[in-house]
Amino acid sequence: MAERGYWADPDLTPRQRRDNWWRYHWLHVLCGVLAVIALCGVLWERVSRETYDCSVALVTRYAAAPGEIASLQAALEAVCPDIDGDGEVHVAVNAIQIDYASTRMDDAAIQVMTANVDKLNSDFYTRQSGIFLLDDPENFQASHGALAYLDGSLPPEGAMDWENMTVPWEDWPGGGSVELVNCRADRLWFARRIRTGPKDEEAFAGEQILWDRMF
Repeated sequence: MAERGYWADPDLTPRQRRDNWWRYHWLHVLCGVLAVIALCGVLWERVSRETYDCSVALVTRYAAAPGEIASLQAALEAVCPDIDGDGEVHVAVNAIQIDYASTRMDDAAIQVMTANVDKLNSDFYTRQSGIFLLDDPENFQASHGALAYLDGSLPPEGAMDWENMTVPWEDWPGGGSVELVNCRADRLWFARRIRTGPKDEEAFAGEQILWDRMF
């Protein structure tokens, strides 16, 4: 006689069968839900790309205040080109809180860090931001190797001379109009993302013009 599985046991009530099913399948369901969420995030980033002309990723140790983000966005839009030709200029500021130097974090901080690293990886994957504004460019470059030299050229693999890849905040003429609260102007640097092929060149064409206008 074939062995009866838990799903076919006539002695179990419908509720017990449901409980058994979840006991054996909850991990599969969770993985499926997470996969769907990740896919939706990627699709959303791609769709939203059409709603702005340029994007700047603000990657800082401390969370940027809403007023800082709005002020930075307004200053960037003052010099940003109208890439899509719709008569309006929109700059996305993708604020991401990551503390590369932190060694002691509680569970809540680890969760925040993980979520924001995923957010940055999504930015990389979808080619969202062609310009970075960083408060720790040294560790950013060590972790991601994503910075180009100031002329846009590609550094050799493992290059760590981040000083040759960044422009201090003070060198941006438009920075004086930005209201900074949590971010310190003397600890911020602009940098360009590396471009490794035609898709990057196309995706970051607007940021190239914005960079030239800023500096």
